Amino acid sequence: MSQLGKIFLGIAAAGIATALVFGWLLNGEYNDTKSNLHKEVIAKGIALQDAAKQKAAAEAAALAKQEAEKKLEDSQASVEDLTTKLTAANDKADTASKALDQAKADAAKATADLAAINDKLQGKTVDEIVAARTKAEQDLASSQAEQKIIADQLQAAQAQAEQYKKDINAKNIGFIPPGVSGKVTFVNHTWNFVVLDVGLSNGVVPNGQLIVYRKNSFLGKVKITTADANSSVADILPDAKGDIQVGDYVLN
Repeated sequence: MSQLGKIFLGIAAAGIATALVFGWLLNGEYNDTKSNLHKEVIAKGIALQDAAKQKAAAEAAALAKQEAEKKLEDSQASVEDLTTKLTAANDKADTASKALDQAKADAAKATADLAAINDKLQGKTVDEIVAARTKAEQDLASSQAEQKIIADQLQAAQAQAEQYKKDINAKNIGFIPPGVSGKVTFVNHTWNFVVLDVGLSNGVVPNGQLIVYRKNSFLGKVKITTADANSSVADILPDAKGDIQVGDYVLN
C-alpha cells in the first residue's frame, strides 16, 4: 500500500472513529432526551391527575357547600315556621287563659246571683213567686185604672174651672180669692195706673179689684188690667179718696 493510501485509510479510520464517537454521543443525548421526555410525560400525567383530583374536590366542595346552604335555608325556614307556630300557640294559650279567667269570674257572679235569688225567694217556690207577681200586676193594673179615673175627673174639674173663669171674665168680673195682699211698686198719675208686686201665682186675675190703703187709711180701689206670674198692672178707679203712692198696700 502506498503512503497515500495509508493516509487515506488513516483519515477514513479517523472519520469512522469520529462518526462512531459522535454517534455514540448523539445516541446518549437522544437517550437522555427520551428519558427526560418520558419523565416530563409522567410528571405532566401526574399533574393532570392532581388537577383532575383538585377539580373533582373543588366540585365536590361546591356541591357540599350548596347542599349545606340548602340545608341551612331549610333549617332557617323551619326555625321561622316553628317560631310562628310558637307565637300562635302562645297567643292561643293567652286567649285560653283569659277565657278561663272570664269563665271563673262569670261562674263566681252566677254563684253570687244565685245566692241573691235564693235570699230573695226566702224559701218560696217558683209557683208562689209567679202567683205573687201575678197579683202585683193585677194590683198595678187596678191602681193604674183608678189613677186614670181620677186623672179624668181632675181634667174635667180643671176644664170646668177654666170654663168658670171664662164665664167670669166674660161678665167683666175678676174673682180674686180672699187673703191676697201686696204692695204698690210703681205709680203713673198721668195715665192713672199702678204696678203691683202680686200676680197670677198669688191669685190675682184680670178684672179683679183690690183695696189700696196706707196704715189704717182707705185710699181707694184698683182694677187689674193685666197680670203675669208675680206682678200685675191695675187702673186706679175714679172713686179713689187719696193720693196712691209707691209702698201703699193692697188687699181684697
